[in-house]
Amino acid sequence: MRRLLRGSALLLAASSTFALGAAAETPTNIQFTKYRIESNDCPGCGPSNIGSVAELGAYLQDMRAHLEGEGDGGVYVGASSSDIDEDTQVVFLDFDAGGEPTFPVCMDTGTVDEAGNTIFTTFFIGTDHIYTPEERDEIQARIEADYADFNFAFTQEEPVTGDFTTLFIGQNDAPLDCSEGSNITITPDFFVSILFGAAESIDFLNVDRNDTAFVDASFWEFGAQFGGVGLFEAFSGISVADFGGDLTAALSEAVVNQTANTSAHEAGHIQGLRHQNSFGAPGDGIPPALSPDDFVPIFDGPSTAEESLLHTMASGASVGLALTGSTITDRFFSERSATRLAVNEQVIIDTETRIDRRRGRVNLRTTEVPNTIIEGQNADAELEVRAAVIEGSISSVGDVDSFTFRGLAGEFFNAEILPTFALGQTFEEGILGQLRLYQVNRDGSEVLIAENIRSFESVLDTEIFDAVLPASSVYRVEVSAPNEIFLDLDGDGTIDQTTLDDPEVDVPELQEGEYTLLFFTCDKVLDEDIS
Repeated sequence: MRRLLRGSALLLAASSTFALGAAAETPTNIQFTKYRIESNDCPGCGPSNIGSVAELGAYLQDMRAHLEGEGDGGVYVGASSSDIDEDTQVVFLDFDAGGEPTFPVCMDTGTVDEAGNTIFTTFFIGTDHIYTPEERDEIQARIEADYADFNFAFTQEEPVTGDFTTLFIGQNDAPLDCSEGSNITITPDFFVSILFGAAESIDFLNVDRNDTAFVDASFWEFGAQFGGVGLFEAFSGISVADFGGDLTAALSEAVVNQTANTSAHEAGHIQGLRHQNSFGAPGDGIPPALSPDDFVPIFDGPSTAEESLLHTMASGASVGLALTGSTITDRFFSERSATRLAVNEQVIIDTETRIDRRRGRVNLRTTEVPNTIIEGQNADAELEVRAAVIEGSISSVGDVDSFTFRGLAGEFFNAEILPTFALGQTFEEGILGQLRLYQVNRDGSEVLIAENIRSFESVLDTEIFDAVLPASSVYRVEVSAPNEIFLDLDGDGTIDQTTLDDPEVDVPELQEGEYTLLFFTCDKVLDEDIS
């Protein structure tokens, strides 16, 4: 049975900037009053912080350079192993990835060099956390529990044959002079920025079985070593008194919990999961911490996904997850995450060509989704979705692809165009897409049910959340790639519009190319009577 560490987490703002309940005064009379959990932990993840058309162009060009530099997106298929089921994803937990026994905490000086790069100085040098055998086994057991319903195998011994994913745990070996920054950064006004881990890819359908991610829990060692009990307690939400005054024991609790949660989270990214896959039960829409204005057009569905804070793929920017969400909580996969993982293992990919032969009709595949919900409205439910994964292309500028399916009244429809960076494609191959869902009436007329051209996290995301199907009817999913891109370019809180062929943006190739479309339908009412 899994051990849950439920506690009273702080409810925090959606901006991903969080205020501590009480500032902790360190021995050097420095007060850390705010922190940010960095959510740019995978390609295309996290807010882009783009404030002008020129910055948008630079962001897109940087993404193109990153993808082109990796050729086929970094996908590598190694030799298969005869003694491991070819469908099993083996994950190596490398607890000795720390290398040097120390790690830097860097300070932003507020100045830049001649090339415009921020200049950092060394604020603190800490001693690495050395994971004990007991801590390693507990972390592995927690991660195994998260993935128990899926085809995964975890090991602390590096496999000598076959394909395997590697989680580098404790990897924090930035240069001690802070010439390359670090996972913990402090601004001149003592605002703390923390990166707990990062995945090299978002590998939808798990094409690459040799990908990697890193996980770092050094922040807790920093808190304890630099600020002692006061700073550690203020950030972690863990009372040292509950451990008989033993800071080392309390620190172990924080490190084990953080490492297990972050490892499962980053492993999720390299299986194709996104932060939005943490959103609560089907039909609950988006979390209350997320602004509907971050979507284009503005999201008009419910904002009641409060259970998102319990879920493995939650982040600060997406659902308002606090630090305590990883130190005193053993998170678990949401219904949406479990659906995505089940799709990875069960759905047969369809193609635009085959669907065209069926006059555009899509046969949704019934997908049994394991119940990963430990607490919440669907803890005792069975979840079944009808899903499709389609590979298609926008063959010319202005082209529109259409796919029809039969939906049932009251079902919830979710759809996503998998972004270029999630598919190992260059910008020349992928599109920046738009999705629309129409109800098709008997007389051939259509009613627009939902649409999206930009999701909340990245300018490269297109996703429809929880559109309600009003009747049992035929529905049409439309995929296009218009010459538009939307972002708040002047910081006034209002989404602005520019074009892909704007000279400062200059990515007109995103109007034609390949895409992968994932969509599924499911009921909201999930109970033990469903079979």
